Amino acid sequence: MAAVWQKNLSDENHNVTVFDRNEELVSGIVDKYDVQGFVGGATIKRDLDEAGVKKADLLIATTASDENNILSCFIAKTLGAKHTIARVRNPEYIKQINFMRNELGISMLINPDFNAALEIARIIQFPSAMNVETFADGLVDIAEVKIYPDSSFADTKIGNISSKFKNRMIICAVVRGDQVYIPNGDFILNAYDKIYITGHHKYLASIIKEINPNKKFASIKDIMIIGGSRIAFYLAGMLENQGKNVVLVEKNLPKCEGLSELLNGTTVICGDANEYDFMKEEGIENMDAVITLTNNDELNIMVAAFAETCNVPKTVTKINNANLSILLDRFSSDSCINVTDIASDSIIHYIRSKKNVSSGEMKRLYKLVGGKVEATEFVVDGKTKNVNKPLFNIQFKRDVLIASISRKGKIIFPKGDDSIEIGDRIIIVSKDRKIEKINDIFD
Repeated sequence: MAAVWQKNLSDENHNVTVFDRNEELVSGIVDKYDVQGFVGGATIKRDLDEAGVKKADLLIATTASDENNILSCFIAKTLGAKHTIARVRNPEYIKQINFMRNELGISMLINPDFNAALEIARIIQFPSAMNVETFADGLVDIAEVKIYPDSSFADTKIGNISSKFKNRMIICAVVRGDQVYIPNGDFILNAYDKIYITGHHKYLASIIKEINPNKKFASIKDIMIIGGSRIAFYLAGMLENQGKNVVLVEKNLPKCEGLSELLNGTTVICGDANEYDFMKEEGIENMDAVITLTNNDELNIMVAAFAETCNVPKTVTKINNANLSILLDRFSSDSCINVTDIASDSIIHYIRSKKNVSSGEMKRLYKLVGGKVEATEFVVDGKTKNVNKPLFNIQFKRDVLIASISRKGKIIFPKGDDSIEIGDRIIIVSKDRKIEKINDIFD
């Protein structure tokens, strides 16, 4: 997981040093990516000092131990590191975030498992969407949806679609094969395109339903989770609170017993999800959704494929290897999540926010289409250029789009005669371009 973060940070043009006790692991990452390497212990003051942590702008601790990550950050901060980020999974530590910041000097705590569970819960809310991300304090969502041949959106100009839905949505990106587009009103959608819709949260479900009205999603009530991971624990609790009927399948008996004690509203079954006769006996064919959360990518994909053959309307698959996501394209209703990408987005957002304070505060960052497209949310302030000007009078950089404006609780999907004002929260969608501050979008 750390290797992916190192690559993403290196791609952001930062000087990165990989630090680990495993010499072979460090050498492999150094050979593959444009980073430096140092072999040592993350909680050993001498090793951190020799690695030059006192000059570091940021230390990110992502060992398997929450305690080691917290201690590493504390030592690094004491030695002079400007900022520190610790990956923690124990919810009790997350509750102590204020203490961690004020007394230990830890800038940010990341719980990738909890964040992944939140993302899956959002997907369940919009089952026709492949993925969903929330902006503007929950008022705006960006959803990934596939266009099928019988969809009313197929062979239609985006301008005509936008007129139909008025001020409720905008299509901000289109994926066609290996190509990605930031479309204008004349762009014509084809069957099997994947589109990214920025929509008002209140209307998004009905909009997505209208895109593919014949699809089999009505509502998701009965859900089966495969694997008793931390993500599964967090997710089951969230789904219980939503009134869902949740079944969790885990083959490790002690883990099943522990989950049964913690999850009062979830039916925990001890068994092997790879045994398909067993899965049929446990009712997989009657499920509205199957969510695969084991630590084995291949098993997750195979169980998702089996669920498809059982006519389960919705599957959500966790993967660690992003290259395997292309296998999921063959499943009509599949969504997939990558826990590493979720955590990486949070780190990149933090770094860009600290690096650039010259115009507008960055509130959110979300990478789409494997990082080819970014959606960033900013607050417009007095340093932002072109305030109060009609958008058609502003020169924007290529492949940049203002996807929505949130103004005093009102959501605007902008047209040429709209403008941005101080205090607005705007979502910017860009292709192959890093937007570190608002003024980066102007030519």
